[in-house]
Amino acid sequence: MSRPPRKIVVTGPFGAGKTTFAATVTAGLAGGTLVTTETGVSDATAALKGSTTVAMDHTTVTVPAAPGAAWTEARVNLFGTPGQQRFAFVWELLAQNMDGYLVLVDASRPAGVTEAAGIVATFQRIAPTAPRLVAVSRWADPAGTRGRLAQLLGTSPSALVPCDPRDLAQCTAVLRVLLDGVHVLEDRRAGTTTTDGVPA
Repeated sequence: MSRPPRKIVVTGPFGAGKTTFAATVTAGLAGGTLVTTETGVSDATAALKGSTTVAMDHTTVTVPAAPGAAWTEARVNLFGTPGQQRFAFVWELLAQNMDGYLVLVDASRPAGVTEAAGIVATFQRIAPTAPRLVAVSRWADPAGTRGRLAQLLGTSPSALVPCDPRDLAQCTAVLRVLLDGVHVLEDRRAGTTTTDGVPA
């Protein structure tokens, strides 16, 4: 019997690459069509990006498993959240019944890192047991700054993964790691394994 589609939420600050991530996997993986609710930006953030998501992005893709994985492929319903704080109420709505989530952050923007820390804390409150990864773009020195960045974001260093949201291979790899965590958590709840999942 096939498993139902996984619900994965992609969140992060304004301009972190959430819509780009969704567009990349939609174009590169088998699945459906990207639906987005982007609109023009009229406030000070227009200097960073000309449009923003005001409700959600949505796509459905099939993620092939990596060799040796405990699963073969996974159908994923991917939901991208708005990044601006004024749409925070949408975060809780989209987080309902999710299987796991990604927090995207642009490491080259200190303000974005600060905003991402608040989002990490919010989602940790909403879904404290959900598998999570923090996908970091424009990360100049992962080896040298992992501990400090994790501290700033309020998460474990092992939860940080480099990811350029324009790169299909990197986006797919991140989804695979997250889905590994989702499957491990399900097995733990079923009492079939004691292996830890993706650290949060």
